[in-house]
Amino acid sequence: MPPRMPGIRGIHLRYPIKPLFLMVLAACTQTKEAPLANAPLAIHAKCQGSETCVFDGRDLFIEIIITNEGSIPIGFPLAFRQKSGPSIRLVDASTKAELTLPTTLADPDLAFDFTTIPPGHSVTLEWVITPSEIKRFEKPAIEVSAEITIACRIQVNGELKDFQGTDALPITGKEIR
Repeated sequence: MPPRMPGIRGIHLRYPIKPLFLMVLAACTQTKEAPLANAPLAIHAKCQGSETCVFDGRDLFIEIIITNEGSIPIGFPLAFRQKSGPSIRLVDASTKAELTLPTTLADPDLAFDFTTIPPGHSVTLEWVITPSEIKRFEKPAIEVSAEITIACRIQVNGELKDFQGTDALPITGKEIR
């Protein structure tokens, strides 16, 4: 008979799950929990080298600037986010059609590798939106909003706190042949 999980009636697991794995999984997933009250970090997205994003049929390189607006240093899992990427949802301005772009797998240990962001300083996360992702919205013109969300655990005064920050990045362009 499979082992029983203590405190859970009627549920049998064929293979016991290790508590450490669950802790790592919980720390690395993008959370839907309420963001940290008075969040000390601000998120700002822009196209590389420009505040506006004009799609010309090539890769669209974006920069997500994470700024510590608080008064104490904040630990941010930058290496983890550089590997997994942000959550990006593309929304067509006229039809409201949506596409959520996939994130990539990253080493879960990186979620605990914090880069310290001193007060008033920033770190930059670079990401690429590919032409195939944007061309799905192509009409005579492209008018899309990229809703970029960073959700993770940050380190504040040695404690882990849930954080979520979002910015919207308008993307325009003409039909590409």
